[in-house]
Amino acid sequence: MKRFQLVLLLIIVANVILAQTKDQYSIKLQGIYGNILPHDKYVKLLIDQPVKGAELSIEFQTMGEKPWHQFQGFPIIGLGAVWLNLGNPEKLGFAYAAYPYISLPIFRSRHFRLNIKGGMGASFLTKTYYNTNKDTLGNLLPWLTGTNAAIGSKLNIYFSGGAAMEIRLSKALSITADYTWNHVSNGSAVAPNSGINMLNSFVGLKYFPNYKKFAFLESKKIADFPRHFTCEIIAAAGFRQLYYKDNLTFPTGSFAVAVFRPVSNFLRVGLGTDAFYDGAYDGHTTAFKRTYLKTNEFKNKIRMGVSLQNELLLGRISAGFHFGVYLYNPLKNLEPVEIDPKTNEMIEPLLNKPIIYPYNIDEEDGWLYTRAAFKYALNRHYFISLGLKTHLQKAEFIEWGLGYKF
Repeated sequence: MKRFQLVLLLIIVANVILAQTKDQYSIKLQGIYGNILPHDKYVKLLIDQPVKGAELSIEFQTMGEKPWHQFQGFPIIGLGAVWLNLGNPEKLGFAYAAYPYISLPIFRSRHFRLNIKGGMGASFLTKTYYNTNKDTLGNLLPWLTGTNAAIGSKLNIYFSGGAAMEIRLSKALSITADYTWNHVSNGSAVAPNSGINMLNSFVGLKYFPNYKKFAFLESKKIADFPRHFTCEIIAAAGFRQLYYKDNLTFPTGSFAVAVFRPVSNFLRVGLGTDAFYDGAYDGHTTAFKRTYLKTNEFKNKIRMGVSLQNELLLGRISAGFHFGVYLYNPLKNLEPVEIDPKTNEMIEPLLNKPIIYPYNIDEEDGWLYTRAAFKYALNRHYFISLGLKTHLQKAEFIEWGLGYKF
């Protein structure tokens, strides 16, 4: 599945890049300096030194070859290769990543540019929970010993998002500076999966090999994007692990129906209904004593909700974030549980929670779910989709889907 993700991304990136003006490309080399965010107990003790590294990328300036280029303000399409020293070679090792990205302009003048940059790709880690030196105590209490309980897989997803600045020194050379949030995780496909979140600063140079063929961006009069409603149906599947000590993998799935309407030439907003299946909640004996499950009941594996869906329009691609509220969620009254100190058994919570209620994300999933969504149109009606379903910063599973729109 992860190899399929890499092939899919490469096909899409090649399709997008080949549509650009080949003369208007640049090569960018940047140094990286930043920090890992201590977002939970598994990561906190792994942080030692700052993150250091480098990124080499190739960027293509869109020139209006497609209508969406102009609608998005003539963005830059890039492909980056990243190397990161995560600041703890013994426990965290090194990260290597390759990812496509888009850089959307906020402000642009003759000598200065400020963009919003976002992208997603694949990463490889040299250290995981399974190849980190662990003693007996580290197996039982990894957050006390510093054992790498943040990541359980070598191959992971890589996210990048932030601001990108460029100061042009000449026709051929620019100074660049980025400040981005970078994330490495596997979407809970392999436990443990606390993930690694970083805030990184980038500084470097950008070179334009064909600077003599430089062309100014020119807006053309083109028709606005049609403002009609569309309906989308997506069926998706995947897999996940609930807890690294269980060593078990469970099937997941989702079914979504949404109605969208463009609110501008570059953004559409939709309302959707979502149904989720998570096979991890089957009542199996687990060391992850957070949810009170004693039996294998189908109802505990199903959750349903409604979501607000915001997506950018990028030609064949649409991408964005969805925010949902569970309307049906049997698990909300099964967590969190208490542990009897005498018997070490779970005590059933006596709760009757409303749809919206206060909660601690470290102890339960809560009423809010989110999704990072990516879709690629195969033709007028069919598209493939990739989603990461989360509860705030905690990933639940990756959705690999096929959709139909009309």
